[in-house]
Amino acid sequence: NRVHWILFKHQQPFTFSRLIYQTKRPLQICNTSLRLFFNTPVLADVLFKIQGATVPAHRAVLVARCEVMAAMFNGNYIEANSVLVPVYGVSKDTFLSFLEYLYTDSCCPASILQAMSLLICAEMYQVSRLQHICELYIITQLQSMPTRELASTSLSVVGLLRKAKFHNSDCLSTWLLHFIATNYLIFSQKPEFQDLSVEERNFIEMHRWPSNMYLKQLADYRNYIHSQKCHCTVM
Repeated sequence: NRVHWILFKHQQPFTFSRLIYQTKRPLQICNTSLRLFFNTPVLADVLFKIQGATVPAHRAVLVARCEVMAAMFNGNYIEANSVLVPVYGVSKDTFLSFLEYLYTDSCCPASILQAMSLLICAEMYQVSRLQHICELYIITQLQSMPTRELASTSLSVVGLLRKAKFHNSDCLSTWLLHFIATNYLIFSQKPEFQDLSVEERNFIEMHRWPSNMYLKQLADYRNYIHSQKCHCTVM
C-alpha cells in the first residue's frame, strides 16, 4: 500500500493535506504525461482510419483503459496484427473525444448533441464511466435551461430519449421521461410529443406536472375571484 509505505519511509507525522497530496500526485502525473501522447505519431503503433482521415494511437494505453480494445488487440481478431484499423459508426470528432478520455480520464463535450454522440461511442466500446459522465452532462445542461429556451429550442428531447433507450442508457432515459413529465405544458405542445410510445405517454400522464387536478382547481379559483369582483380596499 503506497500510503503505508510513505508513512514508514519518512517516519514522521503527516498532515492530512500532505497525505492527500502524496496519494493523488501519481494519478495527476500519469494523466498529464499521457496527454502528451494523445493524437500524436510519437511512438504510435496503431492508426485508426475514420472518415477518410487517420488518427494515431498507442495500443498499450488503449488496452489498459478499454476492455473492448484489450480484447480486440489481444484476441484472435484481424485488428491484433493490423497497423491500420477502420472505425465505423462514429464521427472523427467524436472518436477523438473518446480517445482523449482514454488518455486523460477527462472529457469536455461542447454541446448536448456532442455528449450524446460520445455516450453512444462509449457504449460501443463499453466504457461505462464515460457513459455516466456524458449522462450527467446532458442532465445538467437540460436542467439549467430556462423555461423560455426549453420551449423554443430545436433540440428534440424525445429524440434524446430514443437514443438513450436504444444504447442502454437506463439512467438517462428514466430521467428524460421524468423531465418531460415535469415540464408537461411545454413538451405536450411540441410535435415530437406524438412520437412517444403508448407506455411512455401513460407514464408521463401519470407523473405529469401540472396535473389535471391542479389545473382544474386553479381554474375554479380564478373563476371564483373573477365572480367576486374583488377590488383592492386601499384603492
